[in-house]
Amino acid sequence: MAINLIEYLDESAKKFPDKLAVSDEKTELTFSELRKNAMATASYINKITNAKNKPIAVEVDRCTESIVMFLGVLYSGNFYVPIDNKMPDDRVSIIIKDINPSLCLDIKEKSFFNKFNVKIASYEVIINHEIDEKALSFIKENTIDIDPCYTMYTSGSTGIPKGVVISHRMVMDFADFLSNTFGINENDILANQAPFYFDCSVKCIYQMLRNGCTMYIMRPMYFMFPIRAIEFFNKKKVTTLLWATSGLNILSSSGVFKSLKPETVNKVFFSGEMLYAKDYLLWKEACQDEAMFINLYGPTEVTVDCAYYIINREFNSEDVIPIGKACSNMNVYLLDENNELVKGNEIGEICARGTGLSYGYYNNPEKTEEVFVQNPFNLNYRDIIYRTGDLGKYNKYGELVYVSRKDHQIKHKGNRIELGEIETSAMTMDKIDEAAVIYDEKNKKIVLTCKTNLEKPVIMNYLKEKLPKYMMPDEILIFEKLPHNRNGKIDRVKIKVDYFERSN
Repeated sequence: MAINLIEYLDESAKKFPDKLAVSDEKTELTFSELRKNAMATASYINKITNAKNKPIAVEVDRCTESIVMFLGVLYSGNFYVPIDNKMPDDRVSIIIKDINPSLCLDIKEKSFFNKFNVKIASYEVIINHEIDEKALSFIKENTIDIDPCYTMYTSGSTGIPKGVVISHRMVMDFADFLSNTFGINENDILANQAPFYFDCSVKCIYQMLRNGCTMYIMRPMYFMFPIRAIEFFNKKKVTTLLWATSGLNILSSSGVFKSLKPETVNKVFFSGEMLYAKDYLLWKEACQDEAMFINLYGPTEVTVDCAYYIINREFNSEDVIPIGKACSNMNVYLLDENNELVKGNEIGEICARGTGLSYGYYNNPEKTEEVFVQNPFNLNYRDIIYRTGDLGKYNKYGELVYVSRKDHQIKHKGNRIELGEIETSAMTMDKIDEAAVIYDEKNKKIVLTCKTNLEKPVIMNYLKEKLPKYMMPDEILIFEKLPHNRNGKIDRVKIKVDYFERSN
């Protein structure tokens, strides 16, 4: 059994030294080259900082350099903090102040961290540093699976980002689950879509390292010209897409499958957002008959995902795809307001328990204690569950279905309403590509915003067949596109701000 993630690369470099590990189409590295560069990076970090289990900030872009620096940090016995090089300076400053990094690693010399008054090293310098085999061997022997691997910052409800601390064991358990459950192995070729500051990317990185897969980093161009993405899949013989649902929807909704289909893709993983059957069905029709489709669910705090559903029965275009059941070595509960398990098809908060649970938020014990709480079914010893803030229910098949965020629940005209249910009903309508519902508390109005070319009366008439009268939108706003956040999800906060600015 592996004790730390360093062993993944060591083993793959031993088995497949000359096999392509990672490529961004500008720089390609074999497994032996990836290991060599990571070890040189680690030797540099060790010489400069002599730190252990400390945060090292890493500039991230869609490039192999970021991957090398992540692994170099791990070989040095520390943990990496990915920071998007397109992130606003104010947000970067908040994160740097929070972690007080021992070192910050730039992709290019004086390119990103230079303005933040921190200790900096650039990729060109660190990968040419002399490797200290003796020091790295000692570090490896003393790096155990409970040591932190990375801290990833997510948006906080107060506007202050929160750093989620994840260990080696948490990642290894999740990587084992993916490989063992879905048969990912050295013969697979991965196309990475998710930015490296987004936890969805963890799936690709550590499947590549664990199994000796080849990983291609997709350039932004492919999302502007979807036909180029499918051409790329076919040219590189890509087999596995571990993507965010929003990224997969960009391709399928473009109509690209009418002219070109992915010939070698046989495993498609959706994650990060609710999956509507109409979107899944486009992929099912486009891929080969034996292709496997999986819907994954989980927030960053559970090490990427804690529930999964292999789509193995028929769905109508109006259906929502379930999130299924707990991943291996994880439990998932639905709790009501009294911390009791829900009954029947009642809605409850999704709570998770298991080895995937994060240590909490870096340098933020108060926020950690709010959501990482004692298991209400066991008061005899420390047994922590994570309250996700997401709501779910069980369908007639006993499958878990995501409903909405807990903070999307409102009281309207005397009725408790999940705004996510209205969104779901709208999204089942053909020709509605995206939908988001907000609540105007001041004027007591439910507002549906959507991306579509349909007329408002047509949408209203459709929803009358789906929703009770008290859940019907009071206003419908139609846009050419809805705003998205850095992770590609619909930005409901911006929608709400824009709505109130327009109203006033």
